[in-house]
Amino acid sequence: MIEFDRRIKSLRKSRGITQEQLAGYLEISPQAVSRWETGASCPDISLLPQIAGLFEITVDELLGVNETEKRREIQAVVAETSAMIDRNITEEPIRTLRAALKKYPNNDRLLCTLMYALYAASEDEDFCRAHDAEILSIADRIFDYSADDDCRNEARRLLFRHCCDTGRTAEALKIAGDMPDIEACVQRNMYWVLDGEDRLAHLRERIADDLRELTWAIWAYETHAPLPPEEKREMEELYKTIDRMVKEKFPEE
Repeated sequence: MIEFDRRIKSLRKSRGITQEQLAGYLEISPQAVSRWETGASCPDISLLPQIAGLFEITVDELLGVNETEKRREIQAVVAETSAMIDRNITEEPIRTLRAALKKYPNNDRLLCTLMYALYAASEDEDFCRAHDAEILSIADRIFDYSADDDCRNEARRLLFRHCCDTGRTAEALKIAGDMPDIEACVQRNMYWVLDGEDRLAHLRERIADDLRELTWAIWAYETHAPLPPEEKREMEELYKTIDRMVKEKFPEE
């Protein structure tokens, strides 16, 4: 990444504007611009979009970020922290993601993964409520900045679950109204555009996913329904049978 002082000075001079003119546009003092260009300080993060807009570039371009390097770094952070979350490690991935977001403030993948980390850890009710404001703030940032439908839908799903867990039934129902219908999802519709082995592979994946969802529904029903002992045992056996079938016939790669 190019040093910001050299980058801002080069951009300013290429547009033929003075430090005073740049300061006037940003409604700050010329001394602040001078400090940026000497490396004595950096602009507040909230000013970056405005500065980038003036020079008609992205914030990443303003910061001299190499896109390939950026993608590689973000993918590595997401993979590392997601693996930790899956192992029920909570605090370390949250710290790692917060640090990455200082470098890439509105990256939707990092934001979504942090939201998941906070939500996953929120099985501890005290932790959940302590980080409530941050979870809501991340969701707002994703909805404001992300153009990635997958990230937006994942943020909506996590926000829905968080509202359910914190007793906000009305908010949860409102969010549910904006969730995509299952019949409109890609998993339900890709069959029609595929053929041959691709179609068969898709169907195998569909069967495995639907069976896993079924085992979860059986477990939830058996857990919450006031079933007589015999019926409860039947449900437990059904769960075990389907779970065994999935693991044997459709192992996860």
